[in-house]
Formats: sequence, structure tokens, C-alpha cells
Amino acid sequence: ILDDLQRNEGKTIIMVEQNAKKGLEFCDIGYVLVSGNLALAGSGNELLENPEVGRLFLGG
Repeated sequence: ILDDLQRNEGKTIIMVEQNAKKGLEFCDIGYVLVSGNLALAGSGNELLENPEVGRLFLGG
């Protein structure tokens, strides 16, 4: 449903997702927040390949 809304109907979707991998696979642009502060930003693919995302997500 979300993919259809985004790609076929041109809708913008703001998603807050606990499953970081799933959210980043879907998104064009992603933001990683830590304690309410912006820690990282980039394309979904860039963030998926960035090992810092996993460290931040796991609280390391």
C-alpha cells in the first residue's frame, strides 16, 4: 500500500519505524535520530551501508 501511494500516486510519506532496515529499504531520504537529535541523514541506500547506523540504533 505504501509503495503504491508513494510511487504511483506521488504521495509523500513520513514514516517512524523501529525496524531500521525495513524503513531504509523503502525510503528515498532517511534520518537517524538519537535522543531527539539528528545523528545522520542520507539516502536510504547510504544509510543501509553505513555501519554507524547499526551502532547508533543499538545504542552503542
